[in-house]
Amino acid sequence: MSKIDYQALREAAEKATWGDWDSYKPHRGARGYEVRLSSQAIAQHVLKNNAEFIAAFNPKVALALLDERERNQQYIKRRDQENEDIALTVGKLLIENGQLVADTLRHLADNEIDSDYFAITSTNENGTEIDHEMAITDYALQAAGTVDELVAALESAEKRIAELSASHSKLRDTMAGIHNTIRMDGGYTPLAAILNAAKRAYEESASAAGIRIKGGE
Repeated sequence: MSKIDYQALREAAEKATWGDWDSYKPHRGARGYEVRLSSQAIAQHVLKNNAEFIAAFNPKVALALLDERERNQQYIKRRDQENEDIALTVGKLLIENGQLVADTLRHLADNEIDSDYFAITSTNENGTEIDHEMAITDYALQAAGTVDELVAALESAEKRIAELSASHSKLRDTMAGIHNTIRMDGGYTPLAAILNAAKRAYEESASAAGIRIKGGE
């Protein structure tokens, strides 16, 4: 199925005649059905099912469906932005608290925890066996190192998100500039120049985001 041009569909629906569309058979001997708007015939000699569809999917219905689709898209966009904001907030909190946890563990290991061992045991038919044994200070330092790695990964992800957001914003601004130049200068702009400008904007955005373009350097 080819891609639907929703903007073209909206423009066509807005230009069409509005009113009460219905399908009917003009007379008993007619070869097909007709679609009419009030008393004006819109389509003639149409199969019954097709006539009913044309009448049902009239301009008013088409625009209502397009408006609903646009509202749904705006809702999804808002939810995506809300989810992104929540994720960034959670990430920042994890980074801040994670660093505090790591520092606290190191402080406890260096100053307040003795070097007693703890053991993880299990019981089976042979009795109680030691599965793992480690000094408490070593365990605290190991846990601190793990938290450090998690904090570093979160900071890297946060930086990457910021880079992608900045590159996409730059692409939007560049494309808006191209659009305004075409629309407002009033002069003739060769198609090749428009396409080249758009291509450069895309390549710059992709490069800033670290995306490799096929066929590029």
